[in-house]
Amino acid sequence: MPVETQIPVPSKAYVYTGYGFTTLFALFMLMDSGMKFTHGAAVIEANNQLGFPLPMLPAIGVLALILLALYLIPRTSVLGAVLFTGYFGGAIALHLRVDNPLFSHLLFPVYIALFLWGGIWLRYPDLRRLFPITSTPFAKPASKGALWTGYIFTALGALLIVLTAVIKFTYVPAAGSPPPSFPQHHVNHLGILELICIAVYLFPRTSVSGAVLLTGYLGGATCINLRGGESIPSSLVPVIIGIILWAGLWLRDTRLREILPFKASGS
Repeated sequence: MPVETQIPVPSKAYVYTGYGFTTLFALFMLMDSGMKFTHGAAVIEANNQLGFPLPMLPAIGVLALILLALYLIPRTSVLGAVLFTGYFGGAIALHLRVDNPLFSHLLFPVYIALFLWGGIWLRYPDLRRLFPITSTPFAKPASKGALWTGYIFTALGALLIVLTAVIKFTYVPAAGSPPPSFPQHHVNHLGILELICIAVYLFPRTSVSGAVLLTGYLGGATCINLRGGESIPSSLVPVIIGIILWAGLWLRDTRLREILPFKASGS
């Protein structure tokens, strides 16, 4: 019978570097959230350029502060990082919608996310076991009930993503219909991105990475729906799909259950 290997204690260099990344990320998010409560000319101009409703800015600031609190609490830090990934996916989608420059605008949320994930990845050995750039030790198998329920959720979530990708490849706007909320020339690109992300998610060794990528993508979809004036229930459909995808993975992988979000991660 295989014996689960003991998780090594992270080096001081890892821990201090991780805290440094976390601190820089937290300071940036505090500044960014504070700006959303102001009506400075730069804030209004940037928001008008992205086309997001100005009255929703304070709500976004509150959301960012809530996510930051979850991220800074050790017991919910991984959950906070996952939710922040969806938040940054929304920012990327808004920049892509208006064809902003790639490196200075479109990828800027990705740069911030590297500090977000790097901070906890360096500090938490449990988290490093879940990503493919490190070796994966033996994990305790899930019960049959949890395993099969997880497979059902995984299959359902994957089918929904594949379906939305197929729709993007076959969608043709009707003559005289209003312009879509997202540029038509990017729709096929989104379908390709969905298929890549779901392939990463379905491959066991990279399943957590795939779930994180899909969280960012679905966060972008939610943001675009809200920006387009859709109802709250309709806008939250991508959130429901994200929950299904994570539930499938959480039920199948006992390592994920140890850190998301009901058991505190060691540091």
